[in-house]
Amino acid sequence: MPNHTYDIFFSGEIIDGNDPQETRRQVGNIFKIGEEQLDQLFSGKAVRIKANVDEETASRYRVAFRDAGALIEIRPSQSEGSADTSGADAAESLTLLPANTGSLEDCAPKIEPQPLPDISHMTLASAGATLDESPDPEPPEINTDNLSVEPANTGSLEDCKKEVEPYPIPDISHLDIDKP
Repeated sequence: MPNHTYDIFFSGEIIDGNDPQETRRQVGNIFKIGEEQLDQLFSGKAVRIKANVDEETASRYRVAFRDAGALIEIRPSQSEGSADTSGADAAESLTLLPANTGSLEDCAPKIEPQPLPDISHMTLASAGATLDESPDPEPPEINTDNLSVEPANTGSLEDCKKEVEPYPIPDISHLDIDKP
């Protein structure tokens, strides 16, 4: 399956019900741009804001603009040298639907169901039935002749303590603290 790339265009279209000034501010925050560049983006002309991106990146732009209250247009990429931003030559174009409309079913990968195995020959045992008739394993022989028991409340775990060599503190006498 070939990897398709897309160009992303924005013409200043705002989703119905969104505040134009707030949408403009949020789009400016997405690109971290000033008023002059925002005027170009919201001019009403389709401006290519990203070229030759994969489907996942185009989808992320769609979500970011939708969350800001704006609509983008995603078109299949033309040749890399193409500078057409009018949209007149684009044979196909992808358009973002208004928020909370449409379905994501067409975006989900198609998964073929696997055939179920034939289990017609299997049966369930009755409740309480022994399923494993194999004999119990022989218990291991553990020699405890060398062990002894101390009287209660005597002894300590000090002999189990592991001695750890302390980590040496590095010399930092040559370091100074800058004054604010």
